[in-house]
Amino acid sequence: MKDSRQALSTARGVALLRAIEMTRPADQRLCADPYARSFVNPVTAFGTRLMMRSGLLDRILPSGTIDFAMVRERYIHDLMVREIDAGIDQLVILGAGFDTRAYRIPQMGNIAVFEVDHPTTQAGKRRALEGVVDRMPPNHRFVPVDFDRDQLGERLAAAGYDEAARTLFVWQGVIMYLTRAGIDATLGFVAQHSAPGSTIVFDYFHSDALGGSRAAMMQLMTRAMGERITFAIDAGQIDPFLESRGFTEIENADSADLRRLYLTGPNAKRPLIAGAAIASARVAAT
Repeated sequence: MKDSRQALSTARGVALLRAIEMTRPADQRLCADPYARSFVNPVTAFGTRLMMRSGLLDRILPSGTIDFAMVRERYIHDLMVREIDAGIDQLVILGAGFDTRAYRIPQMGNIAVFEVDHPTTQAGKRRALEGVVDRMPPNHRFVPVDFDRDQLGERLAAAGYDEAARTLFVWQGVIMYLTRAGIDATLGFVAQHSAPGSTIVFDYFHSDALGGSRAAMMQLMTRAMGERITFAIDAGQIDPFLESRGFTEIENADSADLRRLYLTGPNAKRPLIAGAAIASARVAAT
């Protein structure tokens, strides 16, 4: 089980990247999160910007790792808007960290929102949001879950989750740190306890992307923050992986797809890591 420092560190790391993205000119931002700076230390943000500008981070991490994190934010944001427009009833954010899209997407309206995360991370987030977010969605719920002790279904049910409702599950930046048993348990819950047509979206690594010295450095950095990359999927195997677990209408966006969508114009020269992708799929009718 993570200690308080570890539970917060990776969440703050992603928020840090979003805060730095906000310092770019508006036409060069891959995502826009006005709340991100509330979660990060200004000195840390300044130092990280210097490391990025000097190219030092690109010499440590696989090239394009940071830009993938920002493209991921944008891709999932756009998918959330599409699903909201299509009439979903609920949004469940699994491992929500310091994600703020539920507070800043105008189309959110009266959709029920369940933010699921470790109690320590949620406590830090709620403190940081005090006096910052003007309006929470009216049906918003924080759902603290310690996955070492709690059952996801029980905690969601206690918060008012409706199994008969069409739901979007956002599972960003999580699956690579889980065991296959943990992944199957979560996918099984989604497939068996949400309405047909419900959607899940998550990012993942290809197995062959986890080799080499820079990938090893990324492993060391995530371990220092209390995480360990434990799971990947072979390239080309996402469809059978999800179909065998009760999903259909599978879409997969790899680095080439993401580049075509977002790294154009003033962002055309930004690097994007190979071997990372984003998948979405719908719960099949039984």
